[in-house]
Order: sequence, then C-alpha cells, then structure tokens
Amino acid sequence: MKHVTLAHIAAELGISKYSVSRALSGKPGVSEDTRRKVLSTARALGYDHASLAPSLPRIVLLIPHQDLDDMEFWMGVTRGASMEAEALGYTFVTRPLENPPSHHPAALDKVGGVIVAGSRARPALEPYLDASLPAVLVTYARPLEPHDAVHPADWEGGQAVAEHLVQLGHKHLAYVTEAPDKPSFAGRARGFREAASRFADVEARELHIDADEPGVSFERAYRRLASQGQGPTGILTSTDGIAFAVVWALGRMGLDVPHDVSLVGFNDATASVRFVPKLTTLRIPTQDLGRSAMRFLHERIADPGRPPRRLQLAPEFILRDSTGPARAEAVRLERTTAALLTDRRR
Repeated sequence: MKHVTLAHIAAELGISKYSVSRALSGKPGVSEDTRRKVLSTARALGYDHASLAPSLPRIVLLIPHQDLDDMEFWMGVTRGASMEAEALGYTFVTRPLENPPSHHPAALDKVGGVIVAGSRARPALEPYLDASLPAVLVTYARPLEPHDAVHPADWEGGQAVAEHLVQLGHKHLAYVTEAPDKPSFAGRARGFREAASRFADVEARELHIDADEPGVSFERAYRRLASQGQGPTGILTSTDGIAFAVVWALGRMGLDVPHDVSLVGFNDATASVRFVPKLTTLRIPTQDLGRSAMRFLHERIADPGRPPRRLQLAPEFILRDSTGPARAEAVRLERTTAALLTDRRR
C-alpha cells in the first residue's frame, strides 16, 4: 500500500505542505474551508491521521458534577461539540468538576481552548484564562465579557409559552423554578412575564420552589395562592423535571392536567413523551449548541483578535397533551389543607 504523506495531500489540493500541516494540527494560519478540505482529502487518500494525534490541540469541556443531573441536555451539547471538534482535527476531552468547582488543569501547553458548559463551571475557567487560552461559554456572557457565548433563546421560549396559554383563555399564569438566579431560567421567566404583561386581564406570577422537595413546596405555594382567590391555571416550569413534580402535586390537590391546569415544560426530555399526559414543552437544539460552540472556539483560535460574538438558538415548541382551553368556572381544590396535614402525620 502506498504511504501517504503531507506532500501527497498538498499535491492533490494544490496547496503547500505548510498549509496541510497547519490544517491537520489545528493551528491558525489556514481558513476553515481549507482545513475541512485537507481533512477530507487526508481521509480519502488513507492518510494515517491518528499518528498525528499526540500533537493535536486538545479541547477541554468543563462541566460541574451537579449539572450531570441534567445529563440528557449536556450529553447533547457534548456530543455536538465533540463531533465538530473531530471534524476540525482536534482531540476532545470532558472534565467533570467538583462542587464547588476546584479544577487544577495539567499540561496546559497541549490545550487549544476551553468550552464552559453552564454558568456553574465559571470558577474553573480561571487557570485557562491565566494561560491566555481562548474560551467559549455555553451559557450567558456577562456584559461586554470578551468571550464568545452560545445559549438557547430562553426569552423567546418564555414568550411563546405565555402567548400559547393566553390564546387558550388562561388569565392566571405562573412560572415555576427551583433556581431563579440561573441565567437560562431567569431568561425564560423574563420572556414569560413580558409576554403576559401585554394583556391587561392576564396576571403572571413567579413561584420559587425548593429543589430538594419540588412537589411538596409547589403544593404549598399553590395552596397559598388558591386561598387568596384562584390558583394559576396556566403554568410554565423551568425544566421538564419540575413539570413532572408539578403534575404530582396537582394530582394530590385533586386537579387534573390539562382539564384544570395547563402545563408546559422546557427541554423536551425523553420522559416527556412517555409521561401521562404527554408533556407540551420546548425542545432545545442541544447538539447544535455544542457544534456552534466548537466552531466559535475554532475560529477564535485562528483569529484571537476578532470581536466577541453572542449566538442564541431558538427552541422548538412541541405541542402535546398537557395544555388545553381554560375552564369557564373557577378551579377548586378537592383536597383541603387539613387533609394534607393529616397525610403528613402518617
């Protein structure tokens, strides 16, 4: 079998061996289009690209251990980023972080750049920045922060849900979250409130519940609102997981989804379509988030001086069975607070 060299690839494409070398090693100095052509041609000719692997720049994705609870979301992001990294000629590694993050990276000279998976990974970024390595955030950037950032269009998602619920006739709305300060959740809340505020007869509240006891704390909050007049009949939750807890709590109060209360989640977890009722939700393009972050990082490595960029990817509204028309009469709780207290004593 013919031994394929850099010279063969260069001759096939009509470029210099220097350009081929930089393209295969992931170094700056060649365009992204040229890099892709070099990688494609190298594979087609049977070039032993693996032999170059030890010298390839390494991309590190930082993710806190506590965010692994939302594994389905971050697996999509990681898969998209790793596939794009491989296509661009990088090696790719994931670094789970302790809580609180305390990460002391080794061999920084082999790292080409960093992807920060979520706001809670920020503290672990400092050693990489001290080494002048480029970074891309898969979360919200701070004002004028000099890093590229990619994240879902959470504000648009919140707006879309509020408009959907209002169109169904719901006038008492609520956004439910266990982490109101998380940037993505705050963006969903803001869009939800702003859309609802455009309708004079619509009221939108925000309920902050306990992450350790989401169902019980939501039930407590809902009962308090119901005692003041009427509990919300249209609800958006910050995640699908919180939506599942809300369905459980509403059932304990004798309320049905969607007959009494319409409910929308966020993320389109696999369980959403298996749940009863099937959950109306917003699907985030997680793999596209990862791919976009990796492309931004690749371009930042090639051109460190370019202006910082912000990219938002719109979620997709997935209509299923958990939303429906608002009831004409007021919703009443079948299970009283006294009954709830009795249950807790058992």
